[in-house]
Amino acid sequence: MHGMTFIDFDDSADLDSIRLLGDALRGVQDRVAATGAPSSIAAEAALLLDQASALLDPFRYQAAIDKSWDDVKRSPGSRTLNPRMTDVVWSEERLHAKVTFTSFYLGGNGAVHGGAIPCLFDQILGQVANHGRPICRTAYLNVDYRSVTLIDHELRVEAYLESIDGRKRFAYAALYDGDILTAEAHGLFIELREGAA
Repeated sequence: MHGMTFIDFDDSADLDSIRLLGDALRGVQDRVAATGAPSSIAAEAALLLDQASALLDPFRYQAAIDKSWDDVKRSPGSRTLNPRMTDVVWSEERLHAKVTFTSFYLGGNGAVHGGAIPCLFDQILGQVANHGRPICRTAYLNVDYRSVTLIDHELRVEAYLESIDGRKRFAYAALYDGDILTAEAHGLFIELREGAA
């Protein structure tokens, strides 16, 4: 792969290091999104981030060039598009977890950005639809916003596989703040044909 060096992701110590890196990035995302730093501090932080980028660059997987489903193995902890899930429980075809949207996901007036919620649902429903089965892709995702989802609140997310019809997998997820349903989603996932991208 273009002479780059990659970590063996079968090593749990390597995965722990990648999770630490992902958590550190989440911390930076939150601070940048909520910063009121003076220009001198912002410039110093930007320089440090540039240095971190240069340090990591030789190990970068270039998805557009190196397309492969192997990149799924690279994702635990390192992808920070969604907030980190904790207390994850798998039970057959169900997933329960806790999640907290932080400052990085702020839309306005203390609420989570409306686009961040479908992104979380897509990840969770995709995990449920793919768990122990051939790979599938999202065909549609319908999200209903039931109540305001607030940042910095510990939320509960629940998802389950509703049914399978041939290559079609139907799944449902809900997001709760305590007993309040803040959003829910229905998704259709299509199992890929052999050799499909």
